[in-house]
Amino acid sequence: MEFLLIFFICPIIVVVATIIGFFLVRRWFVMPLLTFAVCTILTFTIFNETFFFWVVVYTILSVIVSFMLASGRMELNDRRDSR
Repeated sequence: MEFLLIFFICPIIVVVATIIGFFLVRRWFVMPLLTFAVCTILTFTIFNETFFFWVVVYTILSVIVSFMLASGRMELNDRRDSR
């Protein structure tokens, strides 16, 4: 069960939360910070200290998704401006 949680459920939650949070806040750095904070709290309350490796991985995943969304938004704005 932990295997499914770490490799499938948590990454899907992080990606979906990052996408929703990016469109709500419109800042690329907010959701990676929130992901890091929430996962760190979960590390010390629910999981053990070895989960902190996955906190870093999920934060990097959130940064990647945020950058992809931000660059897509900038490209879309550039296309609108050129018309």
